[in-house]
Amino acid sequence: MEEILRGFVGTVVVFDENFVGRGEWTNSFPVPGPLYGELGTGKGQFLREMAQKHPEACFIGMEREPGVLVQAVRKAREMGLDNLKFILGDVQFLTQLFGPAEIDGLYIHFCDPWPKNRHDKRRLTHEDFLALYRQVMAPTGVLRLKTDNRDLFDYSLVSFEAIGMELQAVSYDFHADNLEPQPIMTEYEEKFSAAGLPVHFCEARFCKVTEEATEIG
Repeated sequence: MEEILRGFVGTVVVFDENFVGRGEWTNSFPVPGPLYGELGTGKGQFLREMAQKHPEACFIGMEREPGVLVQAVRKAREMGLDNLKFILGDVQFLTQLFGPAEIDGLYIHFCDPWPKNRHDKRRLTHEDFLALYRQVMAPTGVLRLKTDNRDLFDYSLVSFEAIGMELQAVSYDFHADNLEPQPIMTEYEEKFSAAGLPVHFCEARFCKVTEEATEIG
């Protein structure tokens, strides 16, 4: 699968020790624009729809499972989305992939909750991961989290506040609260919503906004 992904030149980066594009992501797109990333993009439905809706922005989906990423890449290429790229790699290498303040926003959708306490450092909202995000995100950048797991959500809120993040929006039932009239959903979110199950949502920043910031939904 990795070799298949390497064949999608211009759409996929397979991260290894030879990677040299740190800090140059925006310039790698046909039309440079604000850069948004999804950690654990899966089959890529969310980013495909975002890329269609916001042609003025650039999107990158990061995934460590090559099998599902192949599906995401093929669909994106079929749709001709030249403002969407993908990375095969682990989130722990984020600062080797992106330069300081290079990312304008990050999405974390339905990540593995790692429910056992001894695995808490594997959670994508652990303080160690948040420290990585802080290094690569713009000062006014937004981190958006969606999950169906209440324990992970509560844990994440504590983590956000522990490192001084500003919580901008918190909802224990995103769709019932109608925070976005027509939200773009992931595959998992569609299933949970159709079953009437609550989706927990949080939007947070690493610092207070003191100037007008570019933001998309």
